[in-house]
Amino acid sequence: MKGVKLKKPTVTGATASFKVKWKRAARATTYKVKWKVPGGKPKKTKTRKTSHVIGGLAQGANYCVKVRALNGKRKGKWSKQICRTTPRLDPVQPVWVDQQQVQGASVAVNFRWNEVAGATSYELAYVPGEKDIQKHKKKKVVTVGATGTGTVSVPVGGLDPSQTYCFQVRPSGPKGTGAWGVAGCKYTTPTTRAAGGPLQVNMMTWNMCTAVCTGVHDWSLRKADAIARIGQIAPDAVATQESGQAIDDFDAMPDYDMACKVGDGAPNQPGLPAGAKNQGLLINNAKFTVIAGTANGYRFLPDTHGGCWVRVKDNATDRELILASVHLIQPAAGSDQLRLNQMAAFWSAIQADPSTTGLPIVLAGDYNSERNRALDGPRQHLNFFGFDDAFDVAEQYASLPYVNSFNNWTYPGPISLRWGAHVDRVFVPPGARVTSWRMEQPFANGPGTRQLSDHSPVRVTVEIP
Repeated sequence: MKGVKLKKPTVTGATASFKVKWKRAARATTYKVKWKVPGGKPKKTKTRKTSHVIGGLAQGANYCVKVRALNGKRKGKWSKQICRTTPRLDPVQPVWVDQQQVQGASVAVNFRWNEVAGATSYELAYVPGEKDIQKHKKKKVVTVGATGTGTVSVPVGGLDPSQTYCFQVRPSGPKGTGAWGVAGCKYTTPTTRAAGGPLQVNMMTWNMCTAVCTGVHDWSLRKADAIARIGQIAPDAVATQESGQAIDDFDAMPDYDMACKVGDGAPNQPGLPAGAKNQGLLINNAKFTVIAGTANGYRFLPDTHGGCWVRVKDNATDRELILASVHLIQPAAGSDQLRLNQMAAFWSAIQADPSTTGLPIVLAGDYNSERNRALDGPRQHLNFFGFDDAFDVAEQYASLPYVNSFNNWTYPGPISLRWGAHVDRVFVPPGARVTSWRMEQPFANGPGTRQLSDHSPVRVTVEIP
């Protein structure tokens, strides 16, 4: 066989293909084409034509092809083997929303993703709800060119408020069109949260793992850096979880007061030691004044989980509000339903406290639940009372939202492409505006980077009417 050539390498979805051409051989009635990845098992096909498109190939792999002519049982010699590497277009993932804004009766969001090599344009598909995007009757597609800057950003307006949208992107280039990436999803903010108000709270939540994290992660080895990190971030308040050993250490911080702990209200909690302090709340005393006698707590007996709340006055506006820290049972020890029950019990305890009457409430903590779970009970319970997860309704995302807040001592932490998996959450009251959501990074970057807990702090800025 002569004149065998490989032409038109193409990417199609998740696979690749190329066309094999050769010169017609005298007296040949059919041709056999054989190809394989070097070292792999060969595949064969027959054709009467002088060309054949080999599809379903792996992208970015080297394939070798040879052809021979056939006439009945007579077989010609195999051609010289020709090899070629198939083209590659990596899937685009993750795709995330880095900001959203209320625009009249609708919401505009800004989608962003990392560019992939070989792409000159991208298609963004999005739909309302969580059904299959490509089969959805309401699918919309936006095409945007590559930027060459490393990321692509595209604003999309006219979205319904208080609605889940899911989205995915695929790349295109001279070699073809790649596969759709993993879908991401976003809940759009209600229009009622656009105005906000004069009472601003820069609220942080941090599970510090001071008791069960031992060895190289022992609190004694981390506490100086962790305390310094709070000072660097300088939030108005810090909801702490698993902070039993740390609460005494915070007494050395001149700018912060331990305003409440789970042991407060112990006479109403049979079997709870009066000094129990596994969950607490730090208050920046330049921002807030703690109202004396209002610290209260609740424990999910017999477990050590629970929370506390306290009434504070904003020193700038003289407005008062309730700040709370809560820690629900971890998945390994309890069900989604149990977390829903605990959230309901904690919320009922706050509502029953006369010190909370008529005041806005901000609830922060480690809920051990997020939207990827079969039942995100804490969110669903608080949604019923008009509260939203600040992550859902934030206008700006100042850190990558798909990196999980539970970091498991890794840096960067694990990722969840669909929703992001943030068990560390801040829930905001009706009408509150969340101008910013961010997950704070470790104390130091570079080769020596280390996490200061197995959870990263989450911080939000809230404006309350």
